[in-house]
Amino acid sequence: MKKPSPLKHLVPVALALAVLAVIAARAGGPLYVGGPGMAEGVPFVWAINPLTYWTDLGTLGSMDNTAANNLVADAFKAWQSVPTSTLTFSPAAQLSTDIQTGAQYLSLQNDLENCSVPLPPGSLAKDRSIIYDNDGSILQDLGEDPSSILGFATALCFTTDGVNNNNFNRGLALINGQSVTVASSPTVTAVMIHEFGHMIGLDHSQINLDCLTGTCSSAELDGVPTMFPVLIDDVAMSTLATDDIAAISALYPESTFRTSTGRITGHVLFSDGQTPAQGFNVIARRVGDPLVTAVSSVSGFLYTVDVGNPVYPWGGSEYGSRDPARIGYYDLPGLPDGSYTVEVEAIYDTGEYAFVGGSSVGPIGNYGFQFPLPSLLPPPCTPEYLVSGATATCSSAAATTLTVGAGSPVSTGTDVILIGTPPRYDAWEAGP
Repeated sequence: MKKPSPLKHLVPVALALAVLAVIAARAGGPLYVGGPGMAEGVPFVWAINPLTYWTDLGTLGSMDNTAANNLVADAFKAWQSVPTSTLTFSPAAQLSTDIQTGAQYLSLQNDLENCSVPLPPGSLAKDRSIIYDNDGSILQDLGEDPSSILGFATALCFTTDGVNNNNFNRGLALINGQSVTVASSPTVTAVMIHEFGHMIGLDHSQINLDCLTGTCSSAELDGVPTMFPVLIDDVAMSTLATDDIAAISALYPESTFRTSTGRITGHVLFSDGQTPAQGFNVIARRVGDPLVTAVSSVSGFLYTVDVGNPVYPWGGSEYGSRDPARIGYYDLPGLPDGSYTVEVEAIYDTGEYAFVGGSSVGPIGNYGFQFPLPSLLPPPCTPEYLVSGATATCSSAAATTLTVGAGSPVSTGTDVILIGTPPRYDAWEAGP
């Protein structure tokens, strides 16, 4: 089986590197969640460890094959180095052919997506194939603009025991080499780390949005996740942020992860205090270090994207839990000891870099090109801050402070009641 939604991709913002100067300046939650007939509500992960991969035979821009392969290994090491995660990686070999055209790529992808049969003899594909689009011509053949997509990746096929485990079987990544030089290796590394994050099962995440939409301090930049949908800074995003570390550790937890870190769980509710609200970004920020030590979650990230929502004309996605308790639910794991505030904001869905489709954050935005997100919070403010047992506040100083300790999840007084929505809101509606 495979997921039919768009491939996740990374887009560039104008960077200090001259190579990207001509380009106008995509919650590290799980990428896929099981639906009916699967382990329902359980994220998909790889059971293979170490996770082996095969690299292209070609070049990547002005980088030779050896240099490109070394960068791939370094990018996987960034994820492998997380001490609270168990996932490791190993190069298996290389593909038998240099993939140079869209036709070759589509042949490889079609073989990978034929999940019910083994890869045929002579296939260009291997179970986890990493393609070097040397000059962007593959993307161009596919009808994409190679100046606006740095790469994309996904996991494709899965097996499930229907109860506890959903596992990936195949994966695919493409790295765009159109503007790649040896000098641009930090950018390429950041792109690879991001795309391999998708391949191992991570979604995009949104923290410190001002670094895209406004002014950004160095501390804010340090807190921007590598899984942020837009490449804002190659150096900062080639180092995993707190959110990235929490996300991979939640999917592939080392035995002491749950006992050595803290966790906050709750729901986002409309102003009636009863109706759960889907698709809002929730962030826990540590007091004293709020811009760097921050972890995000999208409300309802485990729930199905469209079942029960009359706006969507089809019968509903096969993915995501149907348990109504999951509507509006958020989960913020991997928190170091300390005091935290919890805030809610909209997923960014406007302008040139809207977080929809291949750049989506959370499940709803995957369909953002066809239908609107539950986007703007109603007046008077954004973000809105948790006040335990009461409506949220616009003032960070008036927010409830939650004390988080290792191995002691906090789940009481954690429901965020939004300000000023109508008294009974459908879970899927946007604010006025």
